[in-house]
Amino acid sequence: MPPKAKYSKEQIIDGAFNIVREKGASSLSARNLAKYLGISTGPIFVAFNSIEELQEAVLAKAKDLYNGYISEGLKETPSFKGAGMKFIQFAKDEPELFRIIFLSENGSKDELTHFLPQNDDNYPMIQDAIEKSYGISPEKARNLYNHMSVYAYGFASLYMQKIYMYTMEDISRMMTEVFSAMIH
Repeated sequence: MPPKAKYSKEQIIDGAFNIVREKGASSLSARNLAKYLGISTGPIFVAFNSIEELQEAVLAKAKDLYNGYISEGLKETPSFKGAGMKFIQFAKDEPELFRIIFLSENGSKDELTHFLPQNDDNYPMIQDAIEKSYGISPEKARNLYNHMSVYAYGFASLYMQKIYMYTMEDISRMMTEVFSAMIH
């Protein structure tokens, strides 16, 4: 019977999450986490079979946080723009988490066949919001979403790199201009 862990699985995930959030995914190791928590590496491997399993838990926690941003954005009017702006805000607020969600393979060796929209767990809700808000077909909504995602991804990448060329107000205006041109 394995020894009872001093730290819960959730506390270990929280510690790992904080390391990744502050210093990036490459900083997460059993040794660094143990030092951060003030413990030996033993409890980490009581709670997790491998560091990869812990990394998956951190990624899931990062995605939960990201999904909260998107949910907030979808409550705004217009909801599609709200989701796009929250995507960019997430990159600004959480650059290292943005990096692990959107700029790493996350264990997948599959080639991307579509840009961001279909690789985002929120895709169905956002696609639905576009269709209902603008009364357009699924195909047109998908095309619009794809184009606007590339544009939003560019702004998000600038913010993630701490290149603050535009204010959020500038971005909002520019996103509206591009969207308006595309919808008409």
